[in-house]
Amino acid sequence: MTPRADPPPSPVSLARLPRSGRGVVGATRRGRGSPVLVATVVVGRGEPPEHLFRRLLGAYLAGAREFEVRERPTIRSDTREVVRSFCRRTRQPEIVSDEGGVVRMRDLAFENRVPLPQRIARMGRLVIEFHRDAVDSWSRLPVGEDAYWERRDDEIDREAWYIQRLAALGSEGSGPSLLGPFTIARSLERIADHAVVLGESGRRLVDLPQSAGPLTSLKQFHRQAMEHLDGVLNASDGSVANDLLDMGEALLASGHALADRLLPAVEGGTMPPAAAATIGRILESIGRTVAYAQDIAQVVLDRSLPLGPLDTASPARVITTPVAA
Repeated sequence: MTPRADPPPSPVSLARLPRSGRGVVGATRRGRGSPVLVATVVVGRGEPPEHLFRRLLGAYLAGAREFEVRERPTIRSDTREVVRSFCRRTRQPEIVSDEGGVVRMRDLAFENRVPLPQRIARMGRLVIEFHRDAVDSWSRLPVGEDAYWERRDDEIDREAWYIQRLAALGSEGSGPSLLGPFTIARSLERIADHAVVLGESGRRLVDLPQSAGPLTSLKQFHRQAMEHLDGVLNASDGSVANDLLDMGEALLASGHALADRLLPAVEGGTMPPAAAATIGRILESIGRTVAYAQDIAQVVLDRSLPLGPLDTASPARVITTPVAA
């Protein structure tokens, strides 16, 4: 019987090491305290840059505070570029040493932390502003750089990853209490992705014939979606959240009705197929935005349910729902 070969070592390892004197990042550790989570990432031969970035991001979201990127015989320029991109797109590891085949980074975000509710509120404002700018751009000259919307999206990703990281670390409460912020951050990140679609697709639609009428309807639908999202992000109790969930369902239904009204025109030859495809893409993105806003509203509703007294005869905690008079 052929002996089973040992599995190859993992290209990413996490270890809790004492915060003392020198340690993994040399003199960058100050004083003594609780252990810190250190990620060691080994770059494989010929590894695509996007794979390395994903592994670094995975360690970041898992709560690593310090990072080592190792490559033999030495760090290639492509690897350094990925490391710099990782530092730029997250909040906020910094390169503290680059010697031989090892680049070391340390997370400085925990030196001056912004309270989580303020950070989520800021992220929500950024997403709404991003969406409105994307649709407003349909009536203006094109943005100069092709990657403009992607760079705006990177700013949102940075906020979302940081909030998800706080949830992984449990640094501002227990894991369950941070599940809501994690969900909100993920939903806002997805909403921002659709702003990129709107910014790029809308400009293409403007250049197509017979686009003026659909543009007016699409802008109105998007404005309603942003009002819904703004209301969700400012909802303070379960009653308001329930009303917003109803509003979201109505918006989704109106989006389907709008599609039924706009898209059949292609069959009659009054709308070019390219315009119909672009309109369909825009409607889908606005609809997905409303759906993600619904997820946030559900978080608000769920977190508003009061916990009843602990029943000592049962290990479960009772959730009580208010009954309307």
